[in-house]
Amino acid sequence: MDPLSITSSIIAVLHVTKEVISYLKETKNAPKELTKVYGEAQNLAILLYELNDCVAGRDSHDRWLLTTSGLAARNGSLDQYKEALEGLIPKVTGRGLGKVGQVFAWKCNKDEVMVLLSQIERIKSLVQIALQLEHMFVARSFE
Repeated sequence: MDPLSITSSIIAVLHVTKEVISYLKETKNAPKELTKVYGEAQNLAILLYELNDCVAGRDSHDRWLLTTSGLAARNGSLDQYKEALEGLIPKVTGRGLGKVGQVFAWKCNKDEVMVLLSQIERIKSLVQIALQLEHMFVARSFE
């Protein structure tokens, strides 16, 4: 996978992540699960920005890029996370629901939020591993 494709995948995920973070930030009296999603999404966004910086300017035959390109593959971890966030947006914005309905919907979707949190954690781990590999490859190039 070429660096431009990986960058566009990361940027697409960051766009949706920022949208969700924005909605969650505006949610008053949010259940603790939503507050946790807000914090974890922010943490992942920071890692994704760092990953994007590492991808920029790489050659498509770069060993690190080839190793980590699976994150941005079709139906890969980043795609799955983006889809999960896109499914979360209507629920966070409460489109079509009154305030009471929105709170009730969150109580009903607690399991869904927990799945999203575990997905965020998994992707954070994968991105952290990719960043550690990048640091390792850079360190070896100076030897």
